Amino acid sequence: MHTHTLTLTRPPLVSQDKRRVISDTTHAVGVQEVRIRWSAATVAKSDFAELLKICSTFEVVAHLDVQPEGVRQLARCEMRNGADFESINDVSFLTFEGILPKRGEGPEAIVVMNRHPLVVSAISFDDIAVYPPYSISNEGVEITLRGVPEGIRQFLAQVEIFLPHDKVSVTTHDDPKNDAQELLGQRQLEVVRQAVLLGYYDEPKKISMRELATNIGIARSTLGEHLHRAESTLIKWISEDN
Repeated sequence: MHTHTLTLTRPPLVSQDKRRVISDTTHAVGVQEVRIRWSAATVAKSDFAELLKICSTFEVVAHLDVQPEGVRQLARCEMRNGADFESINDVSFLTFEGILPKRGEGPEAIVVMNRHPLVVSAISFDDIAVYPPYSISNEGVEITLRGVPEGIRQFLAQVEIFLPHDKVSVTTHDDPKNDAQELLGQRQLEVVRQAVLLGYYDEPKKISMRELATNIGIARSTLGEHLHRAESTLIKWISEDN
């Protein structure tokens, strides 16, 4: 069993007065926030039902890493009938990787690799971001994501293939500066800020990618992936918004 020590970060919040609810994604300009809801009945007939056989609630509190085969997640899981966390390996799309040291009186947090088709399908979209926390339970599932309208539209089309939703609500964000920031995941935003601060985007560059990766403390390949996704997301946002 592996034990990890992690520092959690949460995505920025958006004040209510900067939101305007709209009824259709095709009419929006800028960044959209979408809440997708699956009812208890839908979840009971889905792949998630096998997860709910061993736990009553599975809450994803953070995304730790994105790989081609899935997303490494930090989660809290209320197990049923005394089942242990190793039972999570019986779920076809999950791999249990370890327990985090417990702090305070709260429930234990675990690390899992999630390879559910819905999760994997979201990886290929550079212009959307799924925001934790969200829970899978007998009450259903609701996730929040943000992105440009075209990316949202394409992702919703993918969702219909893997797990048709019961309800979608769409919100548009009108502040351009906030739009750009909210398109990026928290880690992407941190990496981009460091790259700018240390002169990676200066002409000529003041720091190489290898030096930047060492300074930030991540692998060069991971840094390259973060920057590529951030650049792709922002270019698409600028093109679509104008």
